[in-house]
Amino acid sequence: MSKPELIKKSGWAFVGGAVAFITILSGSDPLAIPGSVLSSILLAVGMSRLRAAYGETVGQLGRNFLFLGMLAPVLWVVCVAFTAIMGEEAMREGLWVFLFVGPAISLFGLSLFGLAALISKPMPRLNWLPLFAGIWYPVFYVFLAGYLFTHNGVYPGQYQNAFTIMHSLQFFALCALGAVLLADAAQEIATA
Repeated sequence: MSKPELIKKSGWAFVGGAVAFITILSGSDPLAIPGSVLSSILLAVGMSRLRAAYGETVGQLGRNFLFLGMLAPVLWVVCVAFTAIMGEEAMREGLWVFLFVGPAISLFGLSLFGLAALISKPMPRLNWLPLFAGIWYPVFYVFLAGYLFTHNGVYPGQYQNAFTIMHSLQFFALCALGAVLLADAAQEIATA
């Protein structure tokens, strides 16, 4: 597959991952949990294409960070299995947060790739965008998990507006990254 085609597929995967990600805000587990899984898978696909397209120019560290993001669906399965083994009591104590860990892992890998991209500048422009597009949900997720574990699984409803803003930022940032990658692919095709 050519580099422009890889970049284009990566862009579409990030846009699709953003749309699946926003379902987490629905407040409905039958919609939010599959959305979390689908988002994790699409983001992993996007990162695999990003890795193939820019892996040579971003360096080994950047490639490894993208690989971490690509492992998210597998790590999600491990976390869900762990939660199932722990049982219903663990769910009441806050381990249900593991049901939403997939996108956090994917986006953490994207954030770290973004840090590497700031140094190596593999993309034609906006090398800061992967960091910006990846950071919001992992920060939210770490805060939420820490809160749940220190407050016996009680959901921090007082922060719901902040959570909605952070999820929305994540959605729009991923859409922006996808759009930039699609535009870069079209530009690269035009110059080839």
